[in-house]
Amino acid sequence: MVAATKRQFKESCPIQMKILIVDDHVSFCEGLIAAIQVRRPEFRFSFESDAELVPASLLGCAQFDLLIIDIMMPGLGGVELVKHLNAMSNFVPILVMSSIEDVDIIQQLYSLGILGFAPKYYSVEEIINVIDRCKNGEMHIPKKLIGSIHLNRKSGNVEFGSSTASDENSIKEHSHIEIKLTKRQIEILSLMDRGLSNQEMAQVLHISLATVKTHIHHIYTIFGVNNRVNCLRTAKKARLR
Repeated sequence: MVAATKRQFKESCPIQMKILIVDDHVSFCEGLIAAIQVRRPEFRFSFESDAELVPASLLGCAQFDLLIIDIMMPGLGGVELVKHLNAMSNFVPILVMSSIEDVDIIQQLYSLGILGFAPKYYSVEEIINVIDRCKNGEMHIPKKLIGSIHLNRKSGNVEFGSSTASDENSIKEHSHIEIKLTKRQIEILSLMDRGLSNQEMAQVLHISLATVKTHIHHIYTIFGVNNRVNCLRTAKKARLR
């Protein structure tokens, strides 16, 4: 009875999410973190005001589920930081939050693979909503920028939805080329093939749900597909499953 109660309590508790914020506006970040944690106490924040120290943070013992970075920072700016993280084969989703709304810069960031951009004038509830979207592997573009930002599959940005003709073309293209996946991505693909849900995969691999969704996002990007069915079909054509 006691064991069952403990299990039920554990299952009812929200899964913690570890977030690293990189921003040199210390007072803004402190206020934002405090406001978010009142509403979402399961969010665990770390803060770094020097972007050049981020790679060391990522290589340390902490495992983050989301990075939130500013664009304009002294030293290593947001664009340069994203490029540096990409060069390090970073798999942590990136959300850019800034008061700078230069369309060319924001377009470049989406082309580099960020999942979302959130202006700093967003309310706390709006920011939480964007964090949740990124946690689920969904992309976010502010409404006022939708007509100005163009997403490109080859840049690592994938819109999730129904099967399209481009997915079928991607399947044909991947049927005769070599596809290289990491060991973890192959594990995810194998569990996906067995029909496990994202939550079940997280439990089997002892990683967070957000991390599973990030791996799936990258697998979709590699295959150029936007759903699980076409992902597995492409894998089979490429003889990965």
